[in-house]
Amino acid sequence: MLKFKLYYDKDEEEDWLEKMCLNGWAFKKFFLGFYTFEKCEPGEYNYQIDLLDSWNGEKDDYAAFMEDTGVEVIAQWWRWVYLRKKASDVPFEMYTDVDSKIAHYNKIKNFFKVALVIEVICFFMELMVTINTGYYVFGIFTVLLAIISLAILKIVWKCKLKIEQYRHAKDI
Repeated sequence: MLKFKLYYDKDEEEDWLEKMCLNGWAFKKFFLGFYTFEKCEPGEYNYQIDLLDSWNGEKDDYAAFMEDTGVEVIAQWWRWVYLRKKASDVPFEMYTDVDSKIAHYNKIKNFFKVALVIEVICFFMELMVTINTGYYVFGIFTVLLAIISLAILKIVWKCKLKIEQYRHAKDI
């Protein structure tokens, strides 16, 4: 089965993959928003999505380490890695303590902060072109860039809130 979805929240994406698996569809491949699924036993796998520190050279070592721990690397999209583990094994959670969860969401937040800066710069450049030329086509691209910037800002904000929640839980 092939499904198309665009996610920008890794937690929502993980939840969706879990629900698909509970319905008997195991995640198999990912490319540009297209998810490929194959039949499986309902609830056979648990899924996690991780963000690599960089995308140069470490992916082979990372995949070997994961496979040594019984985790299968399903797909990689740039620095994002899709992982699954048999549900019959020990519960699958990449980050178990509060400090590692905070560090993980900080890494995601910083990744998207860079993207946000780039998108905002592109937005202002496109806005200037729209104002200077008056062409409505450039205005359409300006609106599109604004929407993308707002979506990325929402990700940064959600990560910030999660970090604050984990810090608050740590202090209690």
